[in-house]
Parts: sequence; C-alpha cells; structure tokens
Amino acid sequence: MNFESIYAAVCTWAEEHGISVSQAPLDAKKAGEFDGVSATMNSSYSAEERTYYLVHALGSMVRWSLSFDPVREMFEELRAAKASNRADRARLESAIQRYRAFEIESSQFAVWLLGELHQSEAIPSYTNFMRADLEALTQFHRVGTAPVWRDFFAEWNDEARRGLRIVEPYHPKPIPAFEPTLTEKQEILQKQPEKE
Repeated sequence: MNFESIYAAVCTWAEEHGISVSQAPLDAKKAGEFDGVSATMNSSYSAEERTYYLVHALGSMVRWSLSFDPVREMFEELRAAKASNRADRARLESAIQRYRAFEIESSQFAVWLLGELHQSEAIPSYTNFMRADLEALTQFHRVGTAPVWRDFFAEWNDEARRGLRIVEPYHPKPIPAFEPTLTEKQEILQKQPEKE
C-alpha cells in the first residue's frame, strides 16, 4: 500500500471539510495533536502511522462536533475518576467504558472514511493498529502507566498471528454533515522505550 498517497487523500478530505492538517517535528512520544479545527502530525512518524492516527483523529473531531457537551463531560469524568486515586473502581470502570465507546465510534467513522476515499485496503491494518492502540490506552487509564508501544504492538501481533487474540472489525459508520468545532487540545501519545 502507498501510505503517502492514502495520507494525502485523508489530508485533502480534512481540508475540504474545514480542518487544517500540518506536519511538524514533535517529541518522539507524541504522534500528533488536534483541537477540533486543526491537526498537527509528527513528521518523524511513518506515513502509515500518520495515516492511522490522523483518520482516527478526524473521527474524534466529528464526534466532538456532533456532541460537544457530552464528549467534554465524558473526558472530565474520566479525569475525575482517575484523580480519585482509582479508589472507586466501579466509577473508574464506568468512565473507561464511556471513553472506549467514544474511541470505537471514532474508528467507525474512520473506517467509513477510508472506504469513501477508495482506500479500503488500509482498513484491516488500520483496525489491527487502532484496536491495539485502544487496549494500550485502556491499560493507561486503568493503571496509570501506558505500555511501551513497540513492545505492546509486537506482542499484540504475535498473539493475533497465533490465534490467541481476535481483532474485532469496526463497523463503518457514515460521517454526517458536521461543523468543525474548536475543542481542548488532544495529544496523540505513543509511549517510547526509555533511553538506553
């Protein structure tokens, strides 16, 4: 797959829908950042990773634009539940499940968009990547530390190859008409190994 051309197609769609996309050298642990009306992707990441993170970010931006207050409240509750030192496990788990539903819907928009852009060949690898990413982020929210991405993803792929892990597909969800909405800055993080 030519991920440079897939990435370019996603960028063009974003621009056509009022979302500006740029690239810049960012800290190694930051794949990108977005604020509802713009996205900056880390130029040192591969075109494949930039594509996955950008199309997912666009799905998130759509969700924010359609349900701004409920999404903001979901993130506030997740932060509050984590700040309570994870003492109330039921509250934390409820907040995490709402967060996961948001992330899954963002990916449903993302796979629909890849299909609309005639880039369906990228959907299986996107799905595998973002399902792993969601599990890494869920671990971060549950225990307070994220796994080192390259190690986590290598183990994830090994388990999938051996049939120990089923990678559930995302069901495409059409993106409705939306108006990009300025939100708090969202960072797309990827934990890197400690420097040796």
